[in-house]
Amino acid sequence: MRDLILGVVLAFSVVASAPTFAQDCDGVVRGLSSDYDPATGSGFLAVRAGPQVSASQIGELFNGDEVEILDRRGNWYEIDAPGIGIGWAHRKWIRQDC
Repeated sequence: MRDLILGVVLAFSVVASAPTFAQDCDGVVRGLSSDYDPATGSGFLAVRAGPQVSASQIGELFNGDEVEILDRRGNWYEIDAPGIGIGWAHRKWIRQDC
């Protein structure tokens, strides 16, 4: 019985200490139009305050920009982008390097 309890405690501690999704995972923005037009949303990837289109835009990313992927919620990545900080971007335009 003692071995069973020890095994369960050990298994739980391994699962509890496992990294979250994409921890230390880098990404690169790819596939955007080369024509920048803020009126139509073309040529840039909006970084938003939350994981939805209705969240306020806090920055813009462009093809080749590198980000750190912190988490995923549905079709959105929580990212840390140089010059912008932490925000959310649609994962369709970010290629993982991990």
